[in-house]
Formats: sequence, structure tokens, C-alpha cells
Amino acid sequence: MAQNYQDAVAICRKVGYLDLFMTFTCNPKWFEITQYLEFIEGQNVEDRPDIITRVFKINLDELLHDLRHESHFGRVIAIVYTIKFQKRGLSHAHILLFLDSKDKCPSPADIDSILTTEIPDPHEDPIAYEDVKQFMMHESCGYANPRSPCMVNDKCTKHFPTKIYEETTIVEEGFPIYRRRNDGKTIVKIGITLDNRYVVPYNVDSLVKYQSQLNVE
Repeated sequence: MAQNYQDAVAICRKVGYLDLFMTFTCNPKWFEITQYLEFIEGQNVEDRPDIITRVFKINLDELLHDLRHESHFGRVIAIVYTIKFQKRGLSHAHILLFLDSKDKCPSPADIDSILTTEIPDPHEDPIAYEDVKQFMMHESCGYANPRSPCMVNDKCTKHFPTKIYEETTIVEEGFPIYRRRNDGKTIVKIGITLDNRYVVPYNVDSLVKYQSQLNVE
């Protein structure tokens, strides 16, 4: 672990600060997982970590290939990632991307071209709408659900719901505040209506392809 940390620091020293942070989470309802479980009567996802980790690694390798060789976000000059396991046993990877200087995203317009924090139009793009509904909504917390796991001392540790912003801006520290317009689009989950204030940042192409929670910051 110490050697991996030193390697990561050496990359930062060589190429500068990272540009994109991604979190890729295993989807226990991926077709490959459900297909294999059909052959084993009485077993659930949590009973077969071997299947879960294998299918996750296949999808992670495909995602890393897209990032490296397909230039999905531009030319990548370095990648650092680590794989972890959630309390309920699902694999997830934290991925750091270092982009070529020509493909960095210094302006709000560049950021808007890569990721979004808004609900897609259900009529224009019904597939993306359903994927955002399933994977990218921070399910209700706060007064609507004070017992949510993200609630500590009556506050959401993930800072949801966020505020409405008409355009993306970059604060003095260099971090972006994403555009979340009050456009009237909503999603209903567990009987509660959620708007753009509850959307986790995502890239629509990656989300639709990998059918899992794939946060891009």
C-alpha cells in the first residue's frame, strides 16, 4: 500500500493535478450475474462473491480501455484507481484521470460537455431517463427520510439536496459548482418526488453503456 501511494504521488509530481474523479459501482442486476445465478437454485447475489467480482472486473477493464484508448474524455496520460468493497459486499472502484493539457476542462462550458447533474427528458431520451432514475439519484433524506444512512446530526453527509444553479461556475478554490436548473423535470422514488437537486453527477454515454452507478466529478 505504501508503494502504491508513492507511485501515485510520483504521477502527480510528473503530470500535475488530476482532472476527473470517477466512482464505478458493481450492479448486482447485470445480465451476466443474473444469468449465472439462474443455474444455482436458492442462491442470491450475496452468496456468490466470486461471480460478482469476476463480472465487475470484466466491466472495469472495459471501462479503463474506453478511457485509455477510446479517448472518451480526451487523451489520458495517467490513470490511478483502487478497488474497494462496500459493506453490503459490492465491488466499486475509485478512478483518477489525468488528461493531456490540450484536453483539460478549465471552463464551465467544458465541464457541461462532459458531465451533467440534471434529469434527462423522458420523451427525448427515455433510456437515459430510466438509467438516471435507477442509478444516479440520491434517494431522499433530510426531513423526508431522517433515518437515511447518509444522515448524521440531522444533516446529509453527501450535501443533498443541493441548491439550484442556472449555470456552472468555478469557485476560488478551483472546484466547480454544477448547473442544476429548475426545469420542472422530476423523478419519483419510494413515493417521494425528486428534482435536479438530488442528481449525482454523471456522464450520460458511460451511464447508458455500463448500466451501473458511475459518478463523474
